[in-house]
Amino acid sequence: MNHEIRRLTAGDAEAYRRIRLDALRLHPEAFSAAYEDEKTLGMQQVVERLTTTVTMFGAFTEAGDLVGMVGLRLNRGAKVRHKADLISMFVDAAHRGSGVSRRLVEAVIAGARDAGAVELQLFVTAGNARAQRMYRAMGFTPYGVERRALKVGGRFHDQELMALDLDGGRSPG
Repeated sequence: MNHEIRRLTAGDAEAYRRIRLDALRLHPEAFSAAYEDEKTLGMQQVVERLTTTVTMFGAFTEAGDLVGMVGLRLNRGAKVRHKADLISMFVDAAHRGSGVSRRLVEAVIAGARDAGAVELQLFVTAGNARAQRMYRAMGFTPYGVERRALKVGGRFHDQELMALDLDGGRSPG
């Protein structure tokens, strides 16, 4: 199946909200946001997120259904604007293994480079072997583990911190 990967716009807000809530409900250990908090957001807040807070990319089927998402968050501060974060990665179970995850990550990498970032960081729940393998295969390297990063249903989850050098690791003179 061929998926269209593109930046989400305000017109995608309803579809984005639907897939985001599904992701948070089905995999609460994979996201810092909680379903209970996100379901209370109004549509205007969702539109604002898509248009000002982060750059979200989506994977669409030929029928126009949004089946995957990933975000790019740029750091604004003078000392950290060289870094960007890959956030909120999710692909509907029926579309995993199709290469759509890799294409979404590639869109974030390109967006980070275009914005002038030299390092792209992410976190992935420890034990999510499939995601960890994909990120490593795409050049991300682990640089630490945040212990007890999330607490879901009384259980703690560690997160592996990973980064991708977008400039080959060069330091300016």
